[in-house]
Amino acid sequence: MMNPSRHERLRRSSPGPMLALVAVVLALLAGPISASGQMDIEGEFGLRVTASSEEVGVGWLTDGIQNGSLRVQVGDSVLLDVTTQAAGAHYVTLPRPTTDVVIQYGAAAGARYETQLRLGREPPPESGELTGVDSLFVVGDVHGEYDRLRRLLANAGLVNEDARWTGGRRHVVFLGDLFDRGADVTRTLWFLYRLEHEARAAGGGAHVVLGNHETMIFTQDLRYVGPKEQLLARLHRVSYTEMFDIRTTVLGRWLAGRPGLMRIDGALLAHGGVVPEITPHAVAAVNDSVRAYLAEDLFYRWGDTTVALATDSAIAEAVRDQYAEVIVMDSSAVARRMALIFDERSLFWYRGYVQLDTLGAALDRALANFDAEVHIVAHTPVPAVGSRYDGRLLAVDLEDAASEMLLLTRDAQGRYRAWRAKLTGPPEPI
Repeated sequence: MMNPSRHERLRRSSPGPMLALVAVVLALLAGPISASGQMDIEGEFGLRVTASSEEVGVGWLTDGIQNGSLRVQVGDSVLLDVTTQAAGAHYVTLPRPTTDVVIQYGAAAGARYETQLRLGREPPPESGELTGVDSLFVVGDVHGEYDRLRRLLANAGLVNEDARWTGGRRHVVFLGDLFDRGADVTRTLWFLYRLEHEARAAGGGAHVVLGNHETMIFTQDLRYVGPKEQLLARLHRVSYTEMFDIRTTVLGRWLAGRPGLMRIDGALLAHGGVVPEITPHAVAAVNDSVRAYLAEDLFYRWGDTTVALATDSAIAEAVRDQYAEVIVMDSSAVARRMALIFDERSLFWYRGYVQLDTLGAALDRALANFDAEVHIVAHTPVPAVGSRYDGRLLAVDLEDAASEMLLLTRDAQGRYRAWRAKLTGPPEPI
């Protein structure tokens, strides 16, 4: 008898009558609590949207058992306006529109929230390369610290009081690890989903680079998910990975299209770090490989124990009666994917440049391979944004997430100058 697939197992384990008790217990652990005394789960704090070629599904939460309301609009045209039955979690499907839409949702008798969904034609994936950027801000691991992130960006003039882009033609890079640990990951993701669009429209940029915690969530490694985020998934009756499924959800598909490596003028940016051995020595080619690997069944089912990885067709045939699926791939192909995504020396996991002071020659080779002057990395926590190797390496992952960010500028001679931009006050030189 075949083992059930991942999604079959998840459906069978969906919460039943114990849901309310679980929610109460987790709520006591989760925080934060809003001014009204309720945990923040409404609006984009708890929004989940699925999208296929044929339909869109909108799931949202309300504080307590209430009737829900959903309106879907294109301009002044209303595509859908429904009231749902009293519940704490609501879900409505509709035929997929062919253009961007605005959804308004919430409790029928309470606050209404609004989110724009980019369902029309998307621009091509970012190559990861930009030139002519005068002021570059870089934020290290955010880990769901939504309120602090807003304050940080607002103090730098990148967003206003309503968290709307005011940075004009400036650029900010969020260098991975948006997920885990903090309480407001889902809200942070919707914020950056919108901010990317607003910044591009203004001639600037708000860029997300993938980190190791993104790949962990995508592959069902949930060991660092915070209690409140676990509760959101439980209320939606899905696993946490399904909240951001890279094939079925709007946020998951958006994230899977973000780059793993960027070069902005002379700055090379990766979450963990670039080792000299990484190939090819072209940013766009590296990102093409990352996206191709993430799109494969092997990556999508990485955490599914019902899949056997077979290196030849004979082995595959022998185990076909025992497993729902068999992925056939030779060992060298698997090794290439491991080296790029999961290995301790991969873009997403490398810590050597921050932990050691003896890798100057390796750093220089890595920079030369990509024709860069300075490497900016996150992943390894430091007390404050700082430099290593005479300024050729800048580390931006903070022990207190989103409490500072890097500002990189050019002086009159074209040399880079590094600054710490903080929650309050002007930037300070590093």
